[in-house]
Formats: sequence, structure tokens, C-alpha cells
Amino acid sequence: MENIQAILKQYWGYTQFRPQQVEVIEAVLEGKDVLTLLPTGAGKSLCFQVPTIYQKGICVIISPLIALMQDQVKDLKSKNLTAVNLGGEINAEQQEVILNDAVAGKYQFIYLSPEKLVQKSFQNFLQALPITLFAIDEAHCISQWGYDFRPSYRKLDVLKKMFPSIPVLAMTASAIPLVQEDIVKQLVLKNASVISSSFLRPNLSYSVHKVATKIHSLRKILENIKGTIIIYGSTRNNVSQLTKLLQDYGYPAAEYHAGMPYAIRQKVQENWMNNTIRIVVCTSAFGMGINKPDVRAVIHYDIPNSIEQYYQEAGRAGRDGMPAEAILLFQQNDWDYWQMVQEKKYPPIDTIKKAYQDLADFIQVPIGLGEKQEYPFDFENYCSIFKWDKMIARSALQWIEQEGHVKFSASSFKPSLVQVIADRNTIEEFEQANSNAGAVLQLILRTYGGILDSPQFINEKLIASLLQRDIEFVQKNLLFLAQVGQISFEQKESQPVVQFLWNRTAAAFMKIDLDNYQLRKKAFLQRVKQFTDYIWAHDMNCRSSYLAAYFGEKNPSKCKICDLCTGSQNRTF
Repeated sequence: MENIQAILKQYWGYTQFRPQQVEVIEAVLEGKDVLTLLPTGAGKSLCFQVPTIYQKGICVIISPLIALMQDQVKDLKSKNLTAVNLGGEINAEQQEVILNDAVAGKYQFIYLSPEKLVQKSFQNFLQALPITLFAIDEAHCISQWGYDFRPSYRKLDVLKKMFPSIPVLAMTASAIPLVQEDIVKQLVLKNASVISSSFLRPNLSYSVHKVATKIHSLRKILENIKGTIIIYGSTRNNVSQLTKLLQDYGYPAAEYHAGMPYAIRQKVQENWMNNTIRIVVCTSAFGMGINKPDVRAVIHYDIPNSIEQYYQEAGRAGRDGMPAEAILLFQQNDWDYWQMVQEKKYPPIDTIKKAYQDLADFIQVPIGLGEKQEYPFDFENYCSIFKWDKMIARSALQWIEQEGHVKFSASSFKPSLVQVIADRNTIEEFEQANSNAGAVLQLILRTYGGILDSPQFINEKLIASLLQRDIEFVQKNLLFLAQVGQISFEQKESQPVVQFLWNRTAAAFMKIDLDNYQLRKKAFLQRVKQFTDYIWAHDMNCRSSYLAAYFGEKNPSKCKICDLCTGSQNRTF
């Protein structure tokens, strides 16, 4: 279609689409529902942006990723296209202005979260707009069989109920066949076209190495690979510690994780994009929507949660088509920890019921009461009082939430994050001049080992108890310490609460869909086994073809460049 080619050239400067992009765009313009599976970096956003411009309508994009929405809005505005993000922190007054502007036709692209979409008042607003397309990013989140199931996505079937004639474009970079079928079913897509490209990356060499000491192996890899590199760690603390270690060794590395202030994260990203920084050490928060073609290696320094996460992150290397590497390093203790984490993700039914009983005891709700009531909820104290392993408790409580018994606020499982950034001499001088704030600072240093080196989650209530002061005293002085540059402080977003959606029942009679639980646990354990087989190369002769087959590609060819194809899996660094 000549006109869409002109749009591509005018706004993006490209002379031609990739084959799958044309197929998706043409299907959307024909009014069809589409599920598209395009790997990271394959240009999924063009698939909804181009037809929206062509049809002179409005596209509503649903995404769970606030940072990605912000980046895409900024990019569209730079091209003189009109876009707005309703997924961030905006107040009611600002939202009303935006909604009025949208009705007046001032926006082509409206980005929002799934939670926003299911609000009745917002649905009424949407009906006043000339919408030509709904685009759902990270569509795999709707499937309970997937690796990143999010209950809020389950309500997106409202789109077809309210707007049956408007096409829906569901997008994901990775979904196994079972998940693909579930996406189509849950979104109620009609005669959906399923369009995907090959999952094979002929220029990307995958390798997995069990090593004695990761940092020594990593240093050898960094010496041998020239160009831009991403190193993924599993936690903020791991990222901070590894970054400092690499900097001490003289490597041009910077850290990136969601616990850092937005402005600092943006600066790190910009410096990396323009090659001022060669190495970014990061959590999975880094990379979504970033299109840097010349990344020569993605290194996983910790084992990812799933094949899907691993494949997405590894796929950020070599988008320019030149040779690139995807390297996973692990030690025996990494493997032992990873297995332990997986085992805690699906607690036994009795454990889930005990978590419910303890929750009711914690907030003191009698049987038969509590419906629609909200209660303060401190996860750290809950675990401390009832002697819960935090991973198991979080998994059990989240399962109770998925079953529809309770709803936790967004900050329920996210405590405040603190790092002491002043040096020892400055700290001593500060303590002498500021007795109250100094007492809080000294207690933090004594209570949380390593807080001088990396951010640590803290418990304000525990600090208050140890100081024999109230929690307001602690919070006030933490804010003061941050203002004067003694600490970095990411405070809890709000007072965490839990809402009982129904009157509390006895734990023994708590309703749990056992069939659903067993099926989901079975699917989860199967995914764990498949990733285990990949890591240890069980019954495999090519990593690339194994990954492609995992995502449903028929008879994928061997890559001839991975560690198995070249016989280098036992390579020592």
C-alpha cells in the first residue's frame, strides 16, 4: 500500500517495512483482530502507529510498563505526532483536562494501564472517542499459562463487549502455543490472524557456562568483546554491587534499576545510547522499548526467571544483524538459589490457607465480617510476627488475591529503599551536629549490613521500635537525611492496605479453584523443566533451534554458532 510506505518514510525515515509489519498493518486496516508475535526489536510499535496515522483516528494502547509508555510518548511527540500517557502519576484535575482534549480530537495515541481501562468512568469516556484501533502490549500477561500473568489483564475482554467492531491488535515478543491460544480466547478475538516472524536469530550466538568464579569469567569476557554490552542481574542489590566491583576494576560501567530516581536512570540510558558508557548493569527494568542496534553482547550474570524473560533480554543484542553474543554465566550456588526460588512460587494449598488465616489474625477481622473494608497491611511485620519466609508468603498472598478474596495496594510488598551515600567522615560530622537524624542514620548503618555499598530495603517500624520512637519520627528524619545528601531514599508509595472483597470466611472453608491451581502449577513446573534442560543442555544439539521450537516454530534449523553447535560449551574463561 503506497500511502503507508509514505507514512513510514515521512515519520520514521525508513524506505521499507519488514515483511511481518506489512502483514500486520494490512490485517488491521482490513478491520481484523490480530495476535502478532514479533521478537524484541522487530518494530511492534509501528504495527499500530502507522495504521492509526493512515486512518486519521485514535489508537488506545494498553501497557503495564510505565517507563515504556513514557518513552513512546516522547518519541511520538518528537515526530510531531500527538500522544499522551495516562498510566503515570497524574491527578484528577490533570486527567480531566487530558480527557477533554482527547474528545476534542487533540490526541492520536492514548497510552494507559489495564487498571485504568477497566474503570467504569473511563470506559464511558472512551465511548465518546473516534477510536480506530486498540493495541494491547505484553499480551501474554492475560494468560494464566504464561510466565508473567497479571490479573488486571483478565478484564480486557471488555473491549470486545463494548467495541465489537473496532479491531484489537494483541502484541507480544514471546508466547508458547498454549499461551497464544489463551490470549485469543481471553480477549474474545474474532477470527484472529496470528502473525509471527521466525524466532531464529542467525547472527546471535547463545552460550551457557557454569564457572567457578563469575567475576573472573566476566572480566575475561569484557576484555574480549568490544562494543556496547548489557549485563543483567536479578536484584537491585546484585546490580549495585556488581557495578561497583566493575568500576573498581576500571570498567566504564553504570547501574540501572527501578529503585533509582527517574532523572538518573534517564541520564544513564542517554549516556549508554550515545556510547559515553559502554556497559550497563541492570535489572529487567532496563531495555523495554530501547532500540540500540549495535549491542554486541547481553550477559546474564544471574539466572533469569524464565525462558521467555531470557529470550527477550538476550534478543537486545545484535539487532543490526552483525555478530553478537548472548551469554549466561552461573555458579553452583546460583543454580541452587534459582531452584529454591522456583520451589517457593507455588506453595501447597494448606500453606495458602494458613497465609489467609494469619492475614485475618494480623488485621484482626472476625469471621463473617470485613467485606469491602480496607485495613493497614505491613508485609514485613506480617512475616516477622508469623515467622513467614518472605518468598513463600508473597506467593501465597498473591494467590489468595488472584482467587478474588482480597486486594492488596500496589505498595504492599514494596518496602522503602535506602542507601547511605555519605562517606564515614561526613557521617561522623553530621551525627555530632544533628542528634535526632544522626541517631536514625547510625541505627540504619548498624542494622543493615552493606547499606554503604548498595540500596537496602528497610522497615521503618522496626527502626522506630529499636529507637523507642514513633514511626513518624523515623520517616521525618529519613526525608531530612535524603534532603541533606546523607542517604538516597525511595519511600513507600503510600500506606499499604489490604481490602477484603468478601466477608472473611474460615480458612478451612476458603474457596480455592483446585483444578485451576493444579493445572497452573503443572504448566509452571513444565516451564521450569524446559529452562532447566536449556541451561544444562539436556537432549539438545543447538540452543537457537531449541528456543525457536519452544515458541512453536516448526523444524527450526541449527544456528551453527552457539556453544553446542561449535562444541564450546565447556569453554573456560
